[in-house]
Amino acid sequence: MALALVAGCGDDNPADHDHDEHAEAFGFVLYNSGAEVVRYEQGVITGELDVGLEKETALLTVRFLNEEGDSFTPDTDDGFSLGWEVTDSAIAEVEWHEEDGLWAFHVIGEGLGETTMVIKLNHNGHADFVSLPFEIHVTADGPGEDHDHDDE
Repeated sequence: MALALVAGCGDDNPADHDHDEHAEAFGFVLYNSGAEVVRYEQGVITGELDVGLEKETALLTVRFLNEEGDSFTPDTDDGFSLGWEVTDSAIAEVEWHEEDGLWAFHVIGEGLGETTMVIKLNHNGHADFVSLPFEIHVTADGPGEDHDHDDE
């Protein structure tokens, strides 16, 4: 999975690359079916993710934030990729399908409890951006669609 990031600095046209080839990510917003559920901006996490046991979230979409707080989607041709890390995969796991796109994924509730997750923007094998961890809560009656482990 590869993701790329191209955005202009200030009001510059992203196609005018007279200096930095890409905007730097300073935060992100995570959307669940278009509704904001988690935001990391100016060093602060707001929101959390809830999912039911043996269920999967609706499609979650990531948009990165530049220094001014404007959201952008990286251009996929510059060696960027979306990354994530879940602290306890016995509680929750990330599932990504090519057909969902490079900036979207599902979280699967694997066990009851709480864990944390970080979002990363990788560039040519290293992380250019790593968020603070945000909470994932897996409950018996939590939201989501039934997840069929046989599909994987």
